Amino acid sequence: MEAVTDVVFRHVVEQAAPPDVYFSEFTNATGWVHAGQKAIGGRLVKTPDETRLVAQIWGGEPGDMEQLAAHCRELGFIGIDINMGCPAKSAVKSGGSALIRNPALAAQAIAAAKTAGLPVSVKTRLGYTHISEWRDWLAHLLAQDIANLTIHLRTKKEMSKVPAHFELIPEIVALRDRLAPHTLLTINGDIRDRAHGHVLVHQFPGVNGVMIGRGVFHDPFCFATTPARVASGGAAPAFDKIAGDFSKEGADRTTGPETSDLRGNSAGIGDDGSGRKQALLDLLYYHLDQYDRYHTQTNRPFETLKRFFKIYIRDFDGASALRAALMLTESTNEARQLLRNHQLATTPKARYDKPMNPTIKAIVFDSDGTLLDTRQLIFEGYKTVLRNHNLLHLANDQYIRQRLGKPTEQTFEQIISGHNVAVSARELASELDSVQDSMTDLIKPYPHTIELLEAWKDRGVKLCLFTSGYGYMIERNYTAAGIGHYNQLFDAIISADDQLPHKPEPQAIDELLGRVGVEPGDAVVVGDHAYDIISGARARVGLKIGILHGIGTQHELLTAGADFLCDSLESLNHLMSFAKR
Repeated sequence: MEAVTDVVFRHVVEQAAPPDVYFSEFTNATGWVHAGQKAIGGRLVKTPDETRLVAQIWGGEPGDMEQLAAHCRELGFIGIDINMGCPAKSAVKSGGSALIRNPALAAQAIAAAKTAGLPVSVKTRLGYTHISEWRDWLAHLLAQDIANLTIHLRTKKEMSKVPAHFELIPEIVALRDRLAPHTLLTINGDIRDRAHGHVLVHQFPGVNGVMIGRGVFHDPFCFATTPARVASGGAAPAFDKIAGDFSKEGADRTTGPETSDLRGNSAGIGDDGSGRKQALLDLLYYHLDQYDRYHTQTNRPFETLKRFFKIYIRDFDGASALRAALMLTESTNEARQLLRNHQLATTPKARYDKPMNPTIKAIVFDSDGTLLDTRQLIFEGYKTVLRNHNLLHLANDQYIRQRLGKPTEQTFEQIISGHNVAVSARELASELDSVQDSMTDLIKPYPHTIELLEAWKDRGVKLCLFTSGYGYMIERNYTAAGIGHYNQLFDAIISADDQLPHKPEPQAIDELLGRVGVEPGDAVVVGDHAYDIISGARARVGLKIGILHGIGTQHELLTAGADFLCDSLESLNHLMSFAKR
């Protein structure tokens, strides 16, 4: 699969539960011939331990296919697979499923690839537009004397929107047996795991193997052969493994990810769920390690890792928040830290075992939800504006809460995204200001806010404030809360008026600490939103503390990187008792 089955993920699958044969990402021959390695972006990176790897290539120029096939032989691949089924527009332009409409060119591409002296197989679909195309198209491919034919049991037009056409398998087997009995037949599409594939092979005699592609996204252990992975109702023993000869005749094969101990038989995979969760987290750690190991060879940006997080982070409490936080990370180290924080969140006794740093010289506070209780103001304000524009279905506390953390205009953009709204997000944000101006009686300071701020300031701790709101909002909110002298309490304040990048970027914290002359390692960030914590992490502050009396949940704050949690300003004061002049 494109941008999936690279050298990194193949090693992950091998660690989880190895298939019998792997197929690489599909690589464009013309791109490689004319632009070299830069054009194929690490798709053909192969390590010496990968002894069961077939190179999948594609293209519409036979001469280019010949050159790339020869290159794959030099790299040590055990076979060449030609992709004649990819429905992506970029592939259809010069190969992929477009070859279904050009049988003569398809035959030339196969002949060109054979010149490398490796077994050549083809992966294709039943047809381009209509199911009725399958017989003529597959007959043409079987006439080309190929080692293996893998059939995705849908047409190009169907993409993956309809169930795979398993009902055609008996006729396809009969066609193969009549025209090319020596050609192995592999089926693909809607196959969940090895056990499911095994059931299909026994249900349809004559099928030699199955290829699993998207199934690995639902279960990275899908190739396992342990009893926990056998389909209900029972299944026969696992497929015989091939020893490395891709062209060996007569052996049943399980081909595996397209790419086609943990290793799938790790303890607990089939238990009450906690063992499976840990196995998935362990596998994600391994994935991060493999990325670091091969990054210099693949040269792929960290962003490409993020599509994999959903494989591992799912189906447990806090998974959604953890996955969202992981999507904001910028390195494998940040991702590992979030995973460790999540584990702290699920083992409360270990939460406060980190020794305090006695050199903290500054506290950087978020404002709303941290020092001031503005929850009612925020939710009632947003809901009033939404109701004013007949958007009652969006005026839900939870729906709004999930989109808070950035300036109000951006928050409204997220709230109304995908909905037919007559006014702009900017107009809604302006209206919110007016609405909230009439609701300031809803603003309350949290208990002991003034006393604690004054106590910390008297002790010589620099107090800083950063918020996504504008300066006039700070004045309005603190005045309404009875803290009109806030300018005397805070040594530095950053608001949206400063026009710095918004949370979760670190520039506001960097600027604040620069103004008060404190190094990041000697500072604490305190906030009630994941963005506050992530900003602190990116600014490399000494400690990130999440406070639970605002809108952020325990899982959200800890998975964002909080070192400690407090349920009130008093408990924060207890933690801060170490701060020195």
